[in-house]
Amino acid sequence: MNLRSRWLVVPGFACIAALATMLSAYSGASSSEGNSPVQPVAYRHAVHVDTLKMNCLYCHFSANKSFDPGLPAVGTCMGCHTVVSGSSPANKAEIQKLAGFWNKKQPVPWIRIHKLPEYVHFPHMRHVNAGVTCQTCHGQIQNMKQVYQASSLNMGWCINCHIGQSNPPFRARYDCSTCHY
Repeated sequence: MNLRSRWLVVPGFACIAALATMLSAYSGASSSEGNSPVQPVAYRHAVHVDTLKMNCLYCHFSANKSFDPGLPAVGTCMGCHTVVSGSSPANKAEIQKLAGFWNKKQPVPWIRIHKLPEYVHFPHMRHVNAGVTCQTCHGQIQNMKQVYQASSLNMGWCINCHIGQSNPPFRARYDCSTCHY
């Protein structure tokens, strides 16, 4: 019996509990809490978000209108960094890396940090438009020297938010077809 047929026969909320139990040790190609790969350009969220007060949507332009939040085109970065060259040797070196991608007409090959299994659908736009802040799932990213996955993003963690056990308390549908379709 495959995984799908095992949990579909369990009615109601028991379905979610049964599936969560069966998947508790299964990562299914998802990233792990604490995941923090070294990126090709050391982007400093603290400077851009905390100091300069840039909205997340400036770079993650489609988070409020698409399933995927999007990553900025190098041109978005270079819109400022053709003029702003950095205040320290380390900053200047990172901006030079960025300019290197710009000059080669290549995107920055960012390494994905937050990855869900293929059988889970997370529509960013529904969450953003419902007032869920980026920090709710991604942690205090504006304070991170190097971005890391702050939460497990496992099924139980998501369900806790959907049933109102989050801070602030949100409530949303939590039947299986909400995320698994």
